Amino acid sequence: MSRHFYVILNRHAGRGRASKIWDAASPKLKQAGITYQLAETRYPGHATLLAELYAKRVQPDSTDTNIVLVVGGDGTLNQTLNGLKLGTTGDPLPIAYLPAGSGNDFARGAGISRNPDIALQQIISATEPTILDIGHYDETIKHEHRYFVNNVGIGFDAAVVSAANHSSQKGLLNHLHIGSLAYMAQLAGVLTHQDAFPVTLQIDDQREVFNNGFLLTTSNHPYFGGGVRILPIASVTDGKLSVIIVEKMRIPRFIFLFMMMGAGRHLGFKQVHHYQAEKIHLSVSSLEHGQVDGEEMGSRSFDIYLTIDQYPFWFTQA
Repeated sequence: MSRHFYVILNRHAGRGRASKIWDAASPKLKQAGITYQLAETRYPGHATLLAELYAKRVQPDSTDTNIVLVVGGDGTLNQTLNGLKLGTTGDPLPIAYLPAGSGNDFARGAGISRNPDIALQQIISATEPTILDIGHYDETIKHEHRYFVNNVGIGFDAAVVSAANHSSQKGLLNHLHIGSLAYMAQLAGVLTHQDAFPVTLQIDDQREVFNNGFLLTTSNHPYFGGGVRILPIASVTDGKLSVIIVEKMRIPRFIFLFMMMGAGRHLGFKQVHHYQAEKIHLSVSSLEHGQVDGEEMGSRSFDIYLTIDQYPFWFTQA
């Protein structure tokens, strides 16, 4: 089997870490007899366009396996996935992923090593794609629809993402290779200012209304925020999305709950509600921050339908 990689590289991911990872990986691909074409992102959203154009022009070839290799963070991975979905008319092109961002939550959830040397070996040694779950949402107010690999969050976690992305500390922490601490550094401020908001949840025939929502996250796997196990029950292979709603509580109790997330023991709190389903409908009428795979959706109201899908990824389990 001959393999050809179309490489989408975001050199700025992880404050330049992606560039170093690629410089070390490229000669190893050649050594393994793998050909590749390199494309570098130049601006936000460029990975979507690169992936879409490549998917439209690549021709099926029985003697060559075409694989899209993403070198960057989860945001670059998200953009690439959406670009491939836009441009593909036949069989989907598998995605290989060298995680090089701040949080790298998809790698954690999917079983891809966050050690670049091991992750590269997982890619090189693969002989067929692994089919994993991905999520999809349709937002009816803004008429948006998008695929996601990690999660869609409204409220507290999205406000933390917004604060972290605009923090002057994020660059330094990325430079020190502890970028996930950028999220942790913003927790106290957001915790103080985030208000409760109403949430309506519809799953099949079940309808729940929460007047005191604080954190609302629909996830494809257990992790968010750089390794926090917010939904231990979630999996990229179970054919379901998992949603968690945490009601507003006193700050000391929320801090205790957050600490319990590390051990996966927070789901038993009476202010924590979690569900699993193939289809989820969420409505939030107040203006709240939103995020998808760590990318900001802005502050707004939401009427959002979430469903599960699958996509081929190119790697072997660690």
